[in-house]
Amino acid sequence: MSHFTTVETKVQCFVTLQKVIAELGFTFKEGETKVRGYQGELTDAIAVIDTKSTYDIGVVKTQSGYSFIGDWDMLQVRAGVEKDEFLKNVNKRYAYHKVMDEVKKRGYSVVEEQTSEQQVVTVKVRRFA
Repeated sequence: MSHFTTVETKVQCFVTLQKVIAELGFTFKEGETKVRGYQGELTDAIAVIDTKSTYDIGVVKTQSGYSFIGDWDMLQVRAGVEKDEFLKNVNKRYAYHKVMDEVKKRGYSVVEEQTSEQQVVTVKVRRFA
């Protein structure tokens, strides 16, 4: 019986996803496309995120972008990776990078950046003509 569950995301850029995964302290297993799950079960992915345990998080290409696949119950127990927290952190950092990419693309410079106690990021930008 499979314990793998796929979680949809709004992630569309793999390069930005790679940055985010690194910022969160994970690495991709280079060349790996098999995600490890319960009792040695394997499933396919285009990339595998190393959780430093015997359970992995896979990245799956979908029509709308990328999704994550894993045995989330065991990932929480064995690797300390809780699904909702992982997704919240990925989405937050991904949105940050997409905004910063757009700021640069439009010719703006970051003048000031602050993070509140509630973890709200405020960025002030400026463009010189």
